[in-house]
Amino acid sequence: MKKSSCAVTGVAGFIGSHLAEKLIAEGYKVIGIDSFESNYPRWIKERNISGFKSSSLFNFVEGNLLKLNLIEIFRDVYYIFHEAAQSGVRNS
Repeated sequence: MKKSSCAVTGVAGFIGSHLAEKLIAEGYKVIGIDSFESNYPRWIKERNISGFKSSSLFNFVEGNLLKLNLIEIFRDVYYIFHEAAQSGVRNS
């Protein structure tokens, strides 16, 4: 059975990275989007996606959701998991 494509926004965050990892393990193609905002250490977010970033089932897009061409990015996507948010309770 062919698995559908998914998109995970906030893919380099704690929840988004764990979700993407599970989807990839289940055989789904995943488009991960993250903007690497400066209020969270980039190296932590890079580490969060390091385990699957090189997977053939994963495609990473770095950018702000408000500025990306989401129609093009989501063209063949069947599921969208919106996990993007401003990190940290104090900041939001």
